[in-house]
Amino acid sequence: MNGTWLDTVVTPWRRARVHRGPGSRTRGDLHFMHLPGASIRYRLAGTGARTIVFCADPPVTLELYDELIAGLAADFRVVVFELPAFGLSLPRLGLDFGLEAMAGVIREFLERLALGPYVLAFPCVPAYSALWLAGHHPELVNGLVLMQAPDWQQELHWKHGRDPKNVLGRPYLGQILLRLLRRKRAEMWYRLALGRRELLEHFTQTTQCAFDHGGSFSLASAFQRHLNGPEPAFGVIHQPALVVWGEADRSHPDTDRASIRRYLPRARMVSIAEAGHFPELETPRRFAAEVRAQFG
Repeated sequence: MNGTWLDTVVTPWRRARVHRGPGSRTRGDLHFMHLPGASIRYRLAGTGARTIVFCADPPVTLELYDELIAGLAADFRVVVFELPAFGLSLPRLGLDFGLEAMAGVIREFLERLALGPYVLAFPCVPAYSALWLAGHHPELVNGLVLMQAPDWQQELHWKHGRDPKNVLGRPYLGQILLRLLRRKRAEMWYRLALGRRELLEHFTQTTQCAFDHGGSFSLASAFQRHLNGPEPAFGVIHQPALVVWGEADRSHPDTDRASIRRYLPRARMVSIAEAGHFPELETPRRFAAEVRAQFG
């Protein structure tokens, strides 16, 4: 059974609302790129010689990246994008949510941008697409920054903690329930994952506003098709890497954080005590300084 089509079938009715609505003009550096598999909403800023690409960590949206972009724009061209079927990036009908298929959409997005090679700064579940691209398309990737990302088996353990009764893992049921409860689920997630509690209202209100403008949170489809099954064949990864962990992330109480060294044995690992699941957004100045030290 494949219930992911429920997260793509509504796209034709949402397209005008998203592409011409308030969500298309919340920031002056917003753009859309229309690909065969999806329409990607992204921000592009900065004047540096190197390009760093951030994947937004759902349900986080592009509007939460202002301070991080400002902190890096003098040293990098900064791209931030939302995954298809998350935020206001719209999937095409029948989009395959599998890891390799999603990485393929990201690859096409990066190729069309023509600003590479790139430093990919990807968090949590999207981090495995970054690893796949680094291993299979090294011509596109000259560095990695991974946030809250252990190895594959540890991430599957994390997924079980987020859905212990496998409700989201059930095709159709998961998609329908998350569609109905996405606002409550997003707020609950921020309450659990944020280390800096004073950011809770801002994160929650920004995400709810994106939902008002037609935003998506297709976590059930990601759990069913993307973060599922045996470990992918990531290939050989030679690029320099920075791994950042927010220590105050309550969603990773017993994760073996060093397990990521299975793929990146020479990575530099940094822990930020006051940050939770979103170190790049909760402590943007410290995070930007670590990126400049590694890749500046």
